[in-house]
Amino acid sequence: MAPIRTFKRKMERKQPVMRFFKWFGLPVLLWMMFSMTAYAEKAELMEALPNIYCLVDKSGEGANSVFIITKEGVVVMDTRASEQEGKEVLAAIREKTEQPVAYVLNSHFHPENISGNSAFADTRTVIAHRKAQAAIIIDAREQKRKITPPNLSFRKKLDLMLGQYHLKLFHPGTAHTEGDLYIYIPKWRIILTGGLVYNQIIPFLGDATIEGWIEALREMERLDAEVIVPGHGPVAGKPVITQMKHYLMELKRFVNDALDDRKNLPDAMVLVKDKLKAKYEGWAHFDRVDENIVRAYLEYSDKRGH
Repeated sequence: MAPIRTFKRKMERKQPVMRFFKWFGLPVLLWMMFSMTAYAEKAELMEALPNIYCLVDKSGEGANSVFIITKEGVVVMDTRASEQEGKEVLAAIREKTEQPVAYVLNSHFHPENISGNSAFADTRTVIAHRKAQAAIIIDAREQKRKITPPNLSFRKKLDLMLGQYHLKLFHPGTAHTEGDLYIYIPKWRIILTGGLVYNQIIPFLGDATIEGWIEALREMERLDAEVIVPGHGPVAGKPVITQMKHYLMELKRFVNDALDDRKNLPDAMVLVKDKLKAKYEGWAHFDRVDENIVRAYLEYSDKRGH
């Protein structure tokens, strides 16, 4: 099992929500209705669809949290980076409903997604993919962290029915991590992506398989959906999946070009970063590109047997 890695990351400027409209244009603005209210210093509460809310980390540093209000209770996906931030998620829920939290879902095992679980200790069912569940339990014991681990797991698919909602949980294979899940709600044509989609933010690849991640995004693209709730960044339309895929595909192509030319790692880092800069310099956390290139270089040189 891959170890959980914790990285100290620099805080960069906050990304304005209007960048979303600039990227996707007026058509998406017309069909996608959402509202935002300020909530806490680094988060905004966005209504993706009626009764489906996303608490968006404005810095792009932390993970988003999503909650769905149903007639029989609330479903929460990801609880943020600490017990205090988990309590902020719960407070946001209580601003909208007094319904109990029926399920907490962890999209993967990264600390910024699961550390707020302890704020939901009264929730009977916490769900994750089986590999994420194992990683969370092991890390909590090794680090002596206070956390409420998942007590229900699955291998490939899980259907969850609550109130008027039918949630389809999918594990796409190893992608962002080896224990990813995302949620598709067919009736509402919405995907909650977890860590698989970053909206105009350079992704963290420390536990990733790039090839698997690209395939996971292709799987999402085939779903009939209009509204995408990413794991990082504001709610968007379906093109955000393709943007994420294109970043990974271009990273893959540029690194393989460097390998074809027998470039060593330091030279490859300079060449690939320069190529990516032309298109992605405006994305938040561009400083992650260096470690992304290293990750891709190791993955694809291993495939070649170098």
